[in-house]
Amino acid sequence: MINQRLRQLRLARGMTLDDLAQATNRIVTRQAISKYEHGQAQPSPIVLQRLAQALGVRPTDLLDSTNTQIELIAYRKRATLSKRYHDHITALATEQLHARLRLQRLIGEPIRLDVPIYGYPIDQLEAAEAAADDLRVQWDLGKTPLANLTDTLEDHGLHVIALDADNGFDGVAAIARDEHGEPLAAAVIGRRSHDGARWRMNLAHELGHLVLQPTSQLDEEKAAFRFASAFLAPATTLRTHVGEHRHHLHLGELLLLKRHFGMSIQALLYRMQTLGIINQRLYRSWMVKISEQGWRTNEPEPLPMEEPLWLRRTVLRAVAEELIDPTEAQALLGEEIDLLAESSRQDSLCHRLIRQPLAERHAVLAAQAAQMVDLYQTSPNVANEVEASEHSQ
Repeated sequence: MINQRLRQLRLARGMTLDDLAQATNRIVTRQAISKYEHGQAQPSPIVLQRLAQALGVRPTDLLDSTNTQIELIAYRKRATLSKRYHDHITALATEQLHARLRLQRLIGEPIRLDVPIYGYPIDQLEAAEAAADDLRVQWDLGKTPLANLTDTLEDHGLHVIALDADNGFDGVAAIARDEHGEPLAAAVIGRRSHDGARWRMNLAHELGHLVLQPTSQLDEEKAAFRFASAFLAPATTLRTHVGEHRHHLHLGELLLLKRHFGMSIQALLYRMQTLGIINQRLYRSWMVKISEQGWRTNEPEPLPMEEPLWLRRTVLRAVAEELIDPTEAQALLGEEIDLLAESSRQDSLCHRLIRQPLAERHAVLAAQAAQMVDLYQTSPNVANEVEASEHSQ
């Protein structure tokens, strides 16, 4: 498996073959690395160590023997995205999900995926709307707007991954399968956004790709968008707030609706037009105004982005339980962390005891010896050895 892991990690770091060779101080050539990636040769232990150091991982990470296969679906990108950057994002998304699976195994967290993967076969766009309503029922979400979509997805076993990517990338969904092809985990991956409304729509859109199974005649992107719109703003709830039919809309009202449903003004207008609440003329006039104001990419009153919490919480747990070291923790989070666990260890009983005067240390040890009298009776020299050790310090 080293060939796949090596290529994946290299691309995830945005490195060319020559970049990686340079990072090893030329202990290995780019031609040799190419052979490793194509399975035509195997690196020696020394070369393996240098490659791992250059990639910022442990050598064992390059020898990962798990049979997990990760499938990326519905990769949404713009035509301007270069192939090299496309490969980088693909590898980065794959590596991010691999890392989360490894972390789950490390802490012993059971695999829990409460998501009906391809559970809704559909042959028309209206069926995507029904699928969104049904999933809300399954997840017991009711009809009210979702206060935090990211938390909701993580609560149902989905990994939510935010990538700091170029504007050419929007999002992708991923499924991790075991050696039998059964889903182990799934992720919705989006570009970190300055407007939380765009972030929420991207996540709901990728969720649609995970749960819908459209026929070949149906446009997958339109189906996923219809699902996402219905999931964020159920038809009955939206009609309750804006009415069955509208001939005029005020900007202030749209901004309030944006805040309430967590959807962009553009997505809300399209949703209202789809449901017949506004007609094509009103929809087009608003889209012209949005273009004139430069709001297509930067809408007024952006919402705060919802931050995924599972990774941070799990990494801090793994550090506290000493399952990973601080360096690995910071690599997983991509930032420095406050190592409270390290401070706690410094204040442990052992360290406090060493700082106490000799007489107080003797008193503490004597009290502990009294509690373990049975042990000392079977080994009578233990107490004397402890006292001798104390006097020698």
